[in-house]
Amino acid sequence: MPGTDFGSNPSLKKLAYDNLKQRIINGELKPGYRLREEDLSAEMNISRAPIREALNMLERDGFTTIVPRKGALVSEVLKEDIRYIWEMRALLEPYAARLSADHIPAEKIEEVKKKLLKVLDHPEDLAQYVNSDLEVHQMLVDYLENRFLKSTLENMKAHSLRIRWAAEYDNEETQAGIVEAATREHMEIVQALEKREGDLVYRTVKQHLENGSERLVGANYVNYRE
Repeated sequence: MPGTDFGSNPSLKKLAYDNLKQRIINGELKPGYRLREEDLSAEMNISRAPIREALNMLERDGFTTIVPRKGALVSEVLKEDIRYIWEMRALLEPYAARLSADHIPAEKIEEVKKKLLKVLDHPEDLAQYVNSDLEVHQMLVDYLENRFLKSTLENMKAHSLRIRWAAEYDNEETQAGIVEAATREHMEIVQALEKREGDLVYRTVKQHLENGSERLVGANYVNYRE
């Protein structure tokens, strides 16, 4: 959070990393914004050393770019990033979903299904849609036993969220169509989970991600670069 005093916490590098990462993801820190160590140090009330380490970690994870004589900049959102990130998700997330299919509690599946039905009843409620979308995909990750795969998918999720925050649909009609189409695909995933059919879960997740990539690339966005 902006202005948070981290001076008394021992995990300064991690706290600075989490703070800056969240602000980049939600669009508060825009692509190209210069991250000055001295300003961040004063804002968070910590020395520049953990700030510098956090900026290096963010560069490693693709959220900042460190330029000689300029320092750290928030990474640009490129149109090709959509293709690369959704390509990775299409490779890994269906596999993860198949692994998770037998471990997700029935009550969790039912809970998510009810939320999807509410979205279909009110597709104009964008906040409700976004929350349901996040919950579907998080459910597929939460019950993974493979911590390395889980970590990779969490990083992909963060980049996916950033792209969605940076994106602006060209009109409300386009937005409503995307909400309805994506939610029906989410419902197909949930129905496959209800059947405990791993291969069907794999196929529905993969198809949903491929469709999502096409929808993102096809929509009119203003905040990424070619």
